[in-house]
Amino acid sequence: MTKAATLHAFFAQFGLNAWPEISVPTGDDAPSFPYLTYEVLTGDELDKVLVHASLWYRETEWIRINAKTEQISSTIGQAYTMECDDGGLVIRRGTPFAQSMGDPNDNLIKRKLLNIEIMFCTP
Repeated sequence: MTKAATLHAFFAQFGLNAWPEISVPTGDDAPSFPYLTYEVLTGDELDKVLVHASLWYRETEWIRINAKTEQISSTIGQAYTMECDDGGLVIRRGTPFAQSMGDPNDNLIKRKLLNIEIMFCTP
C-alpha cells in the first residue's frame, strides 16, 4: 500500500467513516455523525511527522467520544506498526494525545483533536 493508503487503513479501522480532512463530503453528501477526519502527511527515511486527527460526534454527552478516544489510544499502545511501500510506519501517541473541543455554532457537536506521531521507515 502507499503511505496515504496505509494512513487511511489505520484511521478506518475504528468503526467510523474516515476521511482526509481536505476531502470530507459536503452538502447533501455531508457525513452523518460520528465520523473521523485526519491529515495526510508523509515522509521518508525515518522522518517523524505529527498528524492531527479529529473525532466528530453530535450528542449531549462526552461518553462515546471519550470511549472511542481510549480505543484509539489503546490500539496504538507504546507503538503500532503497519507495513507500506517497501517499509513501514511506526505510529505513536503525541503529547498531549487528545484535546476536547466543541463548536461555537452547535453546542451538541463534540470534537476530540488527536495528536499522533508517525515515523516513516520507508525509502
